[in-house]
Amino acid sequence: MNINRMKCKKKILILAITFVTVFALIAPNFMSSSSYTVGVIVQGNNSNEVAQVVENYGGEVTSYLEIIDGVGAIIPERMIAQLLAEPMISSITPDAAVNLADGDNRGNHANNKDANKNNKDIPETNYPDVTGSDIAWEGGATGAEVAIAVIDTGIDTKTLFAKDKKAAERLIGWVDFVENKKKPHDPNGHGTHIAGIIANPQIGEDGEWNGIAPQANIVSVRVLNKEGFGTYEQVIQGIQWVVEHKDEYGIKIMNLSLVSPVQSPYWADPLNQAVTRAWAEGITVVVAAGNGGPDPMTIGVPGNNPYVITVGAFTDNYTPNDWSDDYIAPFSAAGPTLDGFVKPDVVAPGAHMLSPMPKNSYLAHLYKDSKVGQDYYSIAGTSQATAVVSGIAALALDQNPALTPDEIKFRLMGTSLLWVDIETEEALYSMWQQGMGRVNAVDAVYADMNGVANLGMDIEADLAGTQHYEGYTYYDEELGQFVLRSGFGAWAGDFGAWAGDFGAWAGGFGAWAGGFGAWAGDFGAWAGDFGAWAGGFGAWAGGFGAWAGDFGAWAGDFGAWAGGFGAWAGGFGAWAGGFGAWAGSVPWDGTKYDSASFVDDFLIGKSPNLTSTTTSIGIAP
Repeated sequence: MNINRMKCKKKILILAITFVTVFALIAPNFMSSSSYTVGVIVQGNNSNEVAQVVENYGGEVTSYLEIIDGVGAIIPERMIAQLLAEPMISSITPDAAVNLADGDNRGNHANNKDANKNNKDIPETNYPDVTGSDIAWEGGATGAEVAIAVIDTGIDTKTLFAKDKKAAERLIGWVDFVENKKKPHDPNGHGTHIAGIIANPQIGEDGEWNGIAPQANIVSVRVLNKEGFGTYEQVIQGIQWVVEHKDEYGIKIMNLSLVSPVQSPYWADPLNQAVTRAWAEGITVVVAAGNGGPDPMTIGVPGNNPYVITVGAFTDNYTPNDWSDDYIAPFSAAGPTLDGFVKPDVVAPGAHMLSPMPKNSYLAHLYKDSKVGQDYYSIAGTSQATAVVSGIAALALDQNPALTPDEIKFRLMGTSLLWVDIETEEALYSMWQQGMGRVNAVDAVYADMNGVANLGMDIEADLAGTQHYEGYTYYDEELGQFVLRSGFGAWAGDFGAWAGDFGAWAGGFGAWAGGFGAWAGDFGAWAGDFGAWAGGFGAWAGGFGAWAGDFGAWAGDFGAWAGGFGAWAGGFGAWAGGFGAWAGSVPWDGTKYDSASFVDDFLIGKSPNLTSTTTSIGIAP
């Protein structure tokens, strides 16, 4: 375990070279006579008051960020300490770098005969089949009338909609916080690729739509530049714009396929504050876990936000009709978060993901060997997995328009399928690697289930700063494992215990099973002062070197847990007693499908699309 700790710390230190660290670490320099100026996020009572104070100290206000009661600003470095001493200023945070949640993880289509077999102009995509989204379409769920805000590098409508003017009308909103251009464009290509996974209406070689929610509407918000980089200020501006215009465009979902290194507890981070506000305003926020895996504690911002839906990535191993050889992608970031929360929440397809991209874009040139057909490119990352889940959320809202973000999160997590060894029934990945498991679009859309995630957490109090929360995870030094408090770590199958190593991939001996009930509640209140998490594995204080200062540490071992220790919503469900009780247990409403055949097929390793399947698929009589 010490080796893993060293690896994890080394990774963070490497990232720190690239990204700006919090000002607490460079506090000794604040009082210097330096004339350097720095980009910051300044917060206080309200944006107007903060702006006035900043200008009084010779700073330049670059944006008003009312969503977090702050401003973006450029200020003299020597003035930071004086600004912090002002009673109307609550915090000053670096305008940190944000980048795409995919890296050099391109799909190797040039060497894959099946993927490139005919090289048609419009190839087929497999992720709708792998998630059961194509089956959900048969019941009428296509994402129609659901608007999704894609906060990314922009969008190229000619590429995504194949010059289909009618289809292009489903781009219903556009704003550019990078160059302020009035017409949609995407010099990087990533935003188009993500929007395509979510809502591509093109028909592939298999005769099916190529996107998860092919009739959803898209609102494109550009916050990242040609190279795929941006700043906290730009991303927060984008989130603020979406919240302000959500009713105008009917925005119900926000996709954030981007990541930044963790600098502080989730509640102290300005980007996380903006994301939390969007969730509180009724927008289902789907975010990437990040590509820092497979080591533990590699979840980035805003993936470390406990309220939102954080997505990790798995691969179908180029065999979409054979689920027995699927595995979690090594690049997929793993939890727990530094606040002790279980993340990711779910995993979704995120490897060799085919989607359109403008051929003259930055990524198209970078990934030119991954081109398939005329405008399709294969890219891997939790960015792409996030887009899949945003699409499934749109399918759920299509059929259940009144669902709240907490209800959608509950559905997605509660119907996901755990990955277990079919002989021993033991989990092949811990909850900090697979969350509640592999997304299952059919049940997420049509299951007759009620419940909400995030029980026991007061989101408004969290935003107001009067209450914050800690997750249940801690690192047991004696066991050398991450476990959950209050006995949750004793769950059957070692689902709730993890030594921090990746080697769970069993080379085809696993099967996706199921566990009903999303992680929902009574996470436990933040104990004592603001504090650093002293859980013994890379704690804030002196660990990763991001959150320092005089804020103290957790009281005692694990502090005071408001409202008790909670439970997985719905009880321990089928998982604690073996996975077999799950299959077929979710009732249908009588108008969609027969029994849960999609889950049944998962358990025996068959795809519902295979003609050899013995289960019944189709519209119920």
